Amino acid sequence: MVYPYVTVTSGNRVGKSYSLDPTDENRIGRGAECDIVITDPLCSRVHAILVQDTDGWWFRDDKSRNGSFVNGQKVDEARLIEGSVIRVGSTEFAFHLATQPITATSPAEAHATQTIVKNTPINPTDTGLIAWADLQESQHARDLLLLYQLSLKLLRSTEPDRVIRTALELLHERTNASLVGFLWLSDEGELKPKHFVPQDPGEGFSLSESLTRMVCDKRHAVWIADEPPEDSSQSLDDFADAVCVPLCNKDATLGAVHVYLKHGRFPQLDFEFTVSLANILSSALVRAWQQAILQADHNRLVNKSADSNELLGESKPMVELKAKISRVARASGCVLIRGESGSGKELVARALHKASSQADRPLLAVNCAAIPSELMESQLFGHKRGAFTGADNDHIGWFQQADSGTLFLDEVGEMTLEGQAKLLRILEGHPFQPVGSSQEISVDVRVIAATNRDLREFVKEKRFREDLYYRLSVFELYIPPLRERGPDISLLLDFFLEHFKRQHGRPQLQLADAAREKLLSYQWPGNVRQLRNVVDSAVVMADGEQIQAIDLGLRDAGSNDLESLRIDHWERKLINESLKRSGGNVPEAAKLLGIGRATLYRKIDEYGIER
Repeated sequence: MVYPYVTVTSGNRVGKSYSLDPTDENRIGRGAECDIVITDPLCSRVHAILVQDTDGWWFRDDKSRNGSFVNGQKVDEARLIEGSVIRVGSTEFAFHLATQPITATSPAEAHATQTIVKNTPINPTDTGLIAWADLQESQHARDLLLLYQLSLKLLRSTEPDRVIRTALELLHERTNASLVGFLWLSDEGELKPKHFVPQDPGEGFSLSESLTRMVCDKRHAVWIADEPPEDSSQSLDDFADAVCVPLCNKDATLGAVHVYLKHGRFPQLDFEFTVSLANILSSALVRAWQQAILQADHNRLVNKSADSNELLGESKPMVELKAKISRVARASGCVLIRGESGSGKELVARALHKASSQADRPLLAVNCAAIPSELMESQLFGHKRGAFTGADNDHIGWFQQADSGTLFLDEVGEMTLEGQAKLLRILEGHPFQPVGSSQEISVDVRVIAATNRDLREFVKEKRFREDLYYRLSVFELYIPPLRERGPDISLLLDFFLEHFKRQHGRPQLQLADAAREKLLSYQWPGNVRQLRNVVDSAVVMADGEQIQAIDLGLRDAGSNDLESLRIDHWERKLINESLKRSGGNVPEAAKLLGIGRATLYRKIDEYGIER
């Protein structure tokens, strides 16, 4: 194997050697983007280029201000041979083709004499796997198997620390290294040790920060052999051989993997294996971080919304509903969920999906009532760029996004007739075309629809397709309103109360008996959603250590005349209204009600009404 390099023979850094990359251009100049950077005022920002082709190595001037010279002759281009002398500005280099790695002093750690055995650029898009042609060598085949097994393990790992630990342990075992470590590069540019294998490297030991910064800045993997001085301390000087590989992801650098050996040298295959493992680790670590962020966001949303992993309810209607859900979930047909607004139709849809064979696949929820009619088809089935005014980019519709999973269509009665026709074709197993596209798309999606309207009336009014109605209602589930669920009101009340006490930091808060009685006797026209919001508001608004009836803020706007047939319900409402109209004057309120003052006083005390 031939190692091409140039050595500074005159000018700054005399004796400094630079290895050359045969697969890329090697730029010389003052600019930071150059591969060989020299602080020479007579040198241009990019002065010249060294490059290899089929005829050998060539030196090319890059339109420099002061020109370039080879063997004393000013040239625009010249072929190089062993010993050729190159001059750029006031700096001279000797070109060499060696059979052994070059020896140089690292600018990062000038106190140590180092042998740069390998300097490889890192591309995060590379697979990092060994070429198939190399599989004839048994160690290459074993390495490929190890990397394959590592990839499977990392795919199953969702914790960033576990991902790093798994990769480092395999690297330590494969290379027989004295020490393997990972230095994390924070967003603030600080280097922080993350992991060591073995876990206790020794007191006072730290990974080489200067080496880490060098490989991270250049995005190159470096293989360096050190010869430690006699008075070596706990540093890179304690090791005879070292490999450092940056973890690159697109434009960012996550940190660097270090592999140190106290005695001897790493084989070439160890370097290649480390680079391959680092590329796999980089992708796995980014995925694990993203998963951790998503999980944290999910937990935050669950805590904020008082969500539950199961349908809460022990009343007879809810027990029957849960039994139906367990049976219907195992079937494959469409499901139509009926229920009043706020009764929990999406919770039922999620329970169906969770109990189905598609529980490990996506569940997407779409509120059809929130989509403008002119965009209904585009949102559900997608569109191509330019299909209509404002379609600046291709859009993947909800059906395509939910492929192999479940799509929950809330308020399905609000779909346009054109959208209903496409939905029917999909449910019948036909492909569909996104708006503005001639390409057909087939999906495998289970549809769960929900409505708080009477779709049979919509069918009679020609606002909903009859054939689609029968297709959607293969299985039909009805969610009883909260007022018909008896003991569930108390169960849900306690659940929401405990949740919002924790969320708002009021663990000592209690619910007064009068307030509980008022909540239990209320008819809840807004169902579970209304109960949740009332409790949330009451926990915040309560002044003392108890939630009083006045803190509940119950509102009956939009309720119908027959929300309750209980006389005490209407008596309470009429008394409150009369007191409101009379400005709290009891005799005047009694006249409005057509009853005596004594009777009104008694009923005010009986119902605990505040005047």
